[in-house]
Amino acid sequence: MNYLTLDMIKKQCVIDPDYHGDDEFLTMVGDTAENMVEQLVNCPLDEIAALNDGDMPAVLMHAMRMLADYYYAVERGSSDTEKEIPNAVMTMIKLYRKFT
Repeated sequence: MNYLTLDMIKKQCVIDPDYHGDDEFLTMVGDTAENMVEQLVNCPLDEIAALNDGDMPAVLMHAMRMLADYYYAVERGSSDTEKEIPNAVMTMIKLYRKFT
């Protein structure tokens, strides 16, 4: 993970920060969330951060955290939602989508 941290994901997923049983899985989920956002914006995240003085815009950080939470819930079977990316995430990502 380049932008998310394990602590951020645990906070978003409402997981005790002292619980480490899912750390490897949560790291994978974080990597997946970052990769998915990068694919959906059609631009390297590093380029977006560079345009924002090296920081990832808050809206994309939140989209990545929400995706991580969503993927964690779906994979653990604690979500009754469809297996599609939540609309709120898609709305946030559209703000940064590059069309080529």
